[in-house]
Amino acid sequence: MIVSKKPVVPPVQPLQEQPHKITTLEEAYTANAMAEAYKAVRKILEDIRVDDNNPESPRLFQTIKIDNGQLSRIKNSKHNTEYAFAFPAVLIHFINVYYNIGQSRIGEGKGVMRIHYILNTLNNSDDEIELQGFNVYQKINAAIQARKSEFPALINRFQLKYWDQPLTFDDGLQPYWIDYEIWFNDYTAYRYKDYEDRYIVAPPYTNHSDQLDEHNPEQHPNHKELEYDDVSGFESSPKP
Repeated sequence: MIVSKKPVVPPVQPLQEQPHKITTLEEAYTANAMAEAYKAVRKILEDIRVDDNNPESPRLFQTIKIDNGQLSRIKNSKHNTEYAFAFPAVLIHFINVYYNIGQSRIGEGKGVMRIHYILNTLNNSDDEIELQGFNVYQKINAAIQARKSEFPALINRFQLKYWDQPLTFDDGLQPYWIDYEIWFNDYTAYRYKDYEDRYIVAPPYTNHSDQLDEHNPEQHPNHKELEYDDVSGFESSPKP
């Protein structure tokens, strides 16, 4: 006699509801937009190494500063009255900065960040060295494009616009320019003046319990007057 055995199926356990995790992105409306963009680019350039494959190799740029004319004063003066200035170096400044004047676009600014990088290769005409300026340009742009999403000041728009090299090199220095078009939002002036943070609920789509850990049901019970059918649906025009 053959006896068939039915497989024993374990009872299905109900799925446990996982707590929702809410990630909030706070807007730093008290920061200076151009200053934050400068600090972001400076951080990216500081992390560029001489050898891309060796994170322990020396930094490519020894000086990264705001451009206030110090290179011109060094080159045109017989005596250097500037502070210690090590090369290769990067000098950064903003040009053509302007703001939109539309009433609905208050605080939106646009401009160009000019990255002035200076190399100090004495044998810059050797076959193996003469393209160093091109290679460093590629290093800078690749680093910025790869990491600009990490910095809120560069997320709106930070796009490569222009590159240039001089026709003459003197004093053993080779300066180059890279321009990036930048868009930014500057809320420091008046948009958030007397700003107060408020939490608004719009039942039935959002309610007080959506705040999770911050929700106190005794102090703020959920609103139950409105249902989804009351605030959604299709409306047809009456026949004439």
